[in-house]
Amino acid sequence: MRGKLGQEHVNWVGRTRSRRDVRREDREAVTVIVCVLLAVGAIGFTLLVREKDIPPAPVENPELKHLEARRQVLLENLKDLQFEYHQGKLSGDDYQSLKGGFLYDLAAVMDSIERLQGGRGGEAKAAAEPGSKAKLKPKPSAAAVAEVKCPSCATANPLSNRFCGHCGAGLS
Repeated sequence: MRGKLGQEHVNWVGRTRSRRDVRREDREAVTVIVCVLLAVGAIGFTLLVREKDIPPAPVENPELKHLEARRQVLLENLKDLQFEYHQGKLSGDDYQSLKGGFLYDLAAVMDSIERLQGGRGGEAKAAAEPGSKAKLKPKPSAAAVAEVKCPSCATANPLSNRFCGHCGAGLS
């Protein structure tokens, strides 16, 4: 059954094979076993993942998302306004008027964003304490709007604003 020593191999059925064929078949068998183990591992991993192991998706506040988008739009509008002014498309008075309106809107949006995020300033903390004199009203009526003057530019702003609508400076 054997010819030259080490050249042929007899398998369990009695067929004669060369050592090269035996090595190739062994490599194929190992490859198939590794592929099967990888497939079983991938399927097992996906089936055995528990819901408590998956972190919860962050909850987004739709109002905050809207305000952030509005803030971006206002900033882009200010940039476009400045570009058009420097190109000579707007007069100085028109530029100042539009810029003041955009800055006023931007200050109100930023104030709303800060309130929704928990108010990191001292005024919000003081207003949250019971018995505090500093109360922030959500949206006062047009008739009952009290005003505070900006320390930087002396522009009158509603008490609900935390930033100046003209220059953007913080109101105290």
